[in-house]
Amino acid sequence: MKRKLFILKFLALLFVVNISIAQQPSPTNSSKANVEDTGCTGQDTFDQGVRIVPNANSWKDSYQANGFCFCNSSFDHGVGNFKIDINGQGRNIKDICDELKKHPSYRDLANGDPRYNTIQCGNEPGHDDAITIQGKRIKDEKVCPGRVDQGSKGCQCKGPKFDMDWLSSRPRFGGDGDGNGDNTGPNTSFTTPSNNASFSAPATIEAIVTATDSDGVSNVRLYLNDSFIRQENVSPYTWNNNNQDNALKNLGEGNYTLRAEATDSKGAKTTKTISFTVGNDNGTDDFVTILGQSINKYVSSEGGTRTMQANRNNAGTDEQFIMESAGNGTVSFKGSNGKYVSSENGGKPMNCNRNAVGSWEKFTLESLGGDLYAIKGNNGKYVSHENGNKAINCNRNAIGDWEKFVISGLNSNRINEIVKGSKASYSISVYPVPLTLDNASITISLPQKVSYSSIEIIDLKGNSIAKKNTGAMESGTKSISLDDMGRSMQSSGLYIIKVQLDNTIITKKIAKQ
Repeated sequence: MKRKLFILKFLALLFVVNISIAQQPSPTNSSKANVEDTGCTGQDTFDQGVRIVPNANSWKDSYQANGFCFCNSSFDHGVGNFKIDINGQGRNIKDICDELKKHPSYRDLANGDPRYNTIQCGNEPGHDDAITIQGKRIKDEKVCPGRVDQGSKGCQCKGPKFDMDWLSSRPRFGGDGDGNGDNTGPNTSFTTPSNNASFSAPATIEAIVTATDSDGVSNVRLYLNDSFIRQENVSPYTWNNNNQDNALKNLGEGNYTLRAEATDSKGAKTTKTISFTVGNDNGTDDFVTILGQSINKYVSSEGGTRTMQANRNNAGTDEQFIMESAGNGTVSFKGSNGKYVSSENGGKPMNCNRNAVGSWEKFTLESLGGDLYAIKGNNGKYVSHENGNKAINCNRNAIGDWEKFVISGLNSNRINEIVKGSKASYSISVYPVPLTLDNASITISLPQKVSYSSIEIIDLKGNSIAKKNTGAMESGTKSISLDDMGRSMQSSGLYIIKVQLDNTIITKKIAKQ
């Protein structure tokens, strides 16, 4: 009996010791047991001696979408009753999460969304209630408000915040509006296409919208003839740049409208609408051939079935291209197969197999006199015919013999004046034609005031031979003498005059007698 009593006493003592040990922090981490919690230690987090391990399922309470914090919670441990102050009154988290579903940037949880272990995200303080863990009263989910998919290191990754300004405006929480108030929507415009642009059928277009707002832009939605295409959430707001929007491909003849609807972070909206037409081929595009000057061979599209070559003695179907304006002073080349030529960004030989014009399908022609041009890709490199021995590439830093092409069939009126940058209706005229050393002048028409302007003369090798700053200009028509600059043109022939008006650059070919 005494032996049994001794065994029972021993087991009871062992049980008490085990409980005491269980409630103590790990010996190897005892220094952290009483360290004030920062919520961002990057280590396993302790609170009052209790080790808290992130990434438990019940801690996946919130997620990030479109720059704000939204809720997807079971509201375990009663956290739905925790409160955050809005307009001077504590509001339940559960009610806030419900209202946030009406936010203009809200969308439901999607795979890949960052998850955070507090539904308040960065909107502390809060969590005034507590729960019991290992016999200790712990404020629920406050010890590590960070990413739950990164373990204890996620403590370093604070969540985004609720849109408190938007919540404060909601009638549900004592606000006086729908989130807009006196707030105006984003400043919205189309970069491309320009208003009243014309295309030849079948037309495939790219749309680029600029939207800015001091409150931040939440999203931009694009409509074609009032049919929704797609929403873009991140600048640059671009559609069909990678041939991904079927609604903007192979458009038939007709009149079209594009409408961009931009929403700022507080819900205010602005719309911008432009029109364009698609017609039959009325000669606005140029049918051209491209000949390597030094080898007297034509560039071939190869029907889009293999990389392009410059090895043809005659210009057949595959050696003929439609040259189209691609905006901002650039052009694109369409082969007889209906596909566009791509520079491949200089990473590999060029192909003629693109369905739409993106950045790699845009080129700048640099005049070398007469019908001779260098062709520069969007990567800033020049196209080389590689002496006709291998596929052509767009990877040269400078213009040599292999980078010179005779382009026949250009529309001289189109190539004569190229406008880069803003679509503002600036125009320039140079007199007399051809230019002489005396009484030369340039006339500039301005629909609006500009704060900066300059005039520069460049030779066909790209060398700047004369430049002057002409300062700010009021709206209207200005005539400026070029006599002093004209004297810098030592020889007769073609030159380029470049006029900068704020962010707009206009270049025009001029001839000196």
